Amino acid sequence: MGRTGIVENKITVQPNSKTPARKRLGELLVDAGLIDEQTLRRALAKGKIHKKRIGQILMDMGVVDDMAIAQALSTQLRIPLTHLTDLDIPPEIIGLVPQEIAENHLLLPLRLENRQLVVAMVNPLEFYAIDDVRFATGLDVVPVVAPESEMISALARYYPKRELDLGLASWPRLDESFEVIKTAESDEKDEQELAKLTNLAPVVRFTNAILADAIKMRASDVHIEPQKSSIIVRYRIDGILNEILKTDRHVHTSLVSRIKVMAGIDISIRRRPQDGRFRVRYEKKTYDLRVSTIPISYGEKVTIRILDSDAGKVQIENLGFSEADLRTILEVIHRPQGIFLVTGPTGSGKSSTLYACLNRLNAPEVNIITVEDPVEYEINGINQVQINTKAGITFAAGLRSILRQDPDIVMVGEIRDAETAQIAFQAAQTGHLVLSTLHTNDAPGSVIRLLDLKVDDFLIAGSLLAVIGQRLVRKICTACRTEDSIPPRMLRQVKGYLDGNAAPVFYKGTGCEACQYSGYIGRVGIFELLRMTPALKATISAGVTDVDIRRVAEREGYRPLVADGIKKALAGLTSLTEVFRVAPPEVQTAGDALIAKPSFDPSDEDNSPTDEPPVVANIRPKRILIVDDSEIVIKVLSNILESEKYSVITAADGLEALEKAQRERPDLIISDLVMPRMNGMELVKALKSQLSTRYIPIIMLTVRKEVDTEVEGMEAGADDYLTKPVNPKRLLARVARFLKRS
Repeated sequence: MGRTGIVENKITVQPNSKTPARKRLGELLVDAGLIDEQTLRRALAKGKIHKKRIGQILMDMGVVDDMAIAQALSTQLRIPLTHLTDLDIPPEIIGLVPQEIAENHLLLPLRLENRQLVVAMVNPLEFYAIDDVRFATGLDVVPVVAPESEMISALARYYPKRELDLGLASWPRLDESFEVIKTAESDEKDEQELAKLTNLAPVVRFTNAILADAIKMRASDVHIEPQKSSIIVRYRIDGILNEILKTDRHVHTSLVSRIKVMAGIDISIRRRPQDGRFRVRYEKKTYDLRVSTIPISYGEKVTIRILDSDAGKVQIENLGFSEADLRTILEVIHRPQGIFLVTGPTGSGKSSTLYACLNRLNAPEVNIITVEDPVEYEINGINQVQINTKAGITFAAGLRSILRQDPDIVMVGEIRDAETAQIAFQAAQTGHLVLSTLHTNDAPGSVIRLLDLKVDDFLIAGSLLAVIGQRLVRKICTACRTEDSIPPRMLRQVKGYLDGNAAPVFYKGTGCEACQYSGYIGRVGIFELLRMTPALKATISAGVTDVDIRRVAEREGYRPLVADGIKKALAGLTSLTEVFRVAPPEVQTAGDALIAKPSFDPSDEDNSPTDEPPVVANIRPKRILIVDDSEIVIKVLSNILESEKYSVITAADGLEALEKAQRERPDLIISDLVMPRMNGMELVKALKSQLSTRYIPIIMLTVRKEVDTEVEGMEAGADDYLTKPVNPKRLLARVARFLKRS
């Protein structure tokens, strides 16, 4: 091996001469003054424990960064420092070096000059890496140095991971019933291109798998979020965000581009927000998908709203109103004129309530027109106007225009500004029934909000018919519902909302396969109804407060959100904890004002959070789930794995393992084949059928040695197969291989 030098701006290799370049990286960094001898010794000791490169150890310690290391190597070895961010390397050059060599040694071929291959390396002192490249290419190798972060990004760009394609091809498909339907904006050529992509690109199958899995799990939104070295896919299920998948950063650009193509969004624009939409069919049902992209620190974040077309057909009787409130609402919405409001935060189901009212009012003899942003559900017989600010169609302009269309009933998606509010109330004064939404914390607060929007108090008193305040709470899973033990402090807080002296019984979900071990399936509304009575109308004035309105309303029969929530909790529809999360009860203060009481108190018993505290990813040991009905086997395997500093989780059968895989998200699973309740084959199929667990490697254990059994396990989706008794070295080697791959 020779030393390198620079001659007329070209790098040449001078063989068979001794050179100080034989020094190790750590010694060169000491020579460069970046670290001292004591730091080097500490780093070398850590390197033996953590099995990491010395450069990575030093960066983890925070004493140097990759740019400083690259500059020191360039100076000490007298070789050029190269940046990889703006390079455009031809495919024929990349193809000279196999992917495995490039990734294992952190190197990248740059160009070919006179039978010399210029190769960027993170550590040019790895002479065996240069030998591997020389042997694979048959060319002389000229090394240059590059920062590690740039190298990792470049490798992801030029050497796409093959595991994605292999995994999607071999594992059970999630998107077999998934179909992208042609959008109104796409033409025949676009349709042909989409079909071609679907047949050829693995990222298309990956995208379809994400969307199909989200629909299967009843997600309302999909979040695709780029991080520094990975992307995270999260689903919002029953109002709660759940991390489903974390995968390599290199997939991000292709994944986002695929979604943009489907949504009719310009894939060349990455530095400004964009919106689009498309439609899919899954298991014979049609779904509208609304796509929003926005640039963030590490790329474009994509959010996809999933709208079930059947949700627009909901009936008001099925929303969860009490009989008394339902009678009042039906009487109000059949008034010939006036304004009816629904309030609550984003995601509280306001639009669904308005659509339910429109479905009830929809008839051939009435003209119903809506102005929405966007039109979420299409309803036959109703004229729906889409907001388009670029074309000058705002809520105010749209409302002003549709009033000239001779409507009987008008629905305004949201009252956002003073102009829209004033036009809506004027319409309500001139023979129109107006339905709309407003963003306030509760129903009494809507009056104050309208006054803030410069609506005259006499217009509010004369036109406002009623206001619904609402939230959505998760419904307890009926398959695992059981009685709940409520802490005394929580019971004291709800005492004023209970009827009678009998001890209340509340419920919770313990978690099962049907509810993905969350204890909840679906959501139901909790409501409060503020009916404008003569006493309330007399109260409304320029100086009124929401407390004043609330006091008068309570005398008129108004009941707050939490009262309806507690009633539904007593009926077993939801848990008291869920009610407290969404609509905490209010208490009297010394000044006789109402304030919200926090859902939990630190002194409460049984209120400590159940989730594990966040841990730093590169410090947390790898977690391995062992599944076996034999305590002896579990103990033996645990001892073997814990000797290598792995964190071990155990389960006695497939059902328990399925629950822990969902909650704990282990890095690898080792499962027995024959077990009670759910055997290993059934466990593997269940895990591979869900995107959140399908990427977890699974090693199957059994005492059987038949080839058919092994083949059956592999076909079910197992990644490897070992027979008992397990050889410790063989087991650890397999575990290390899978963890490195993942």
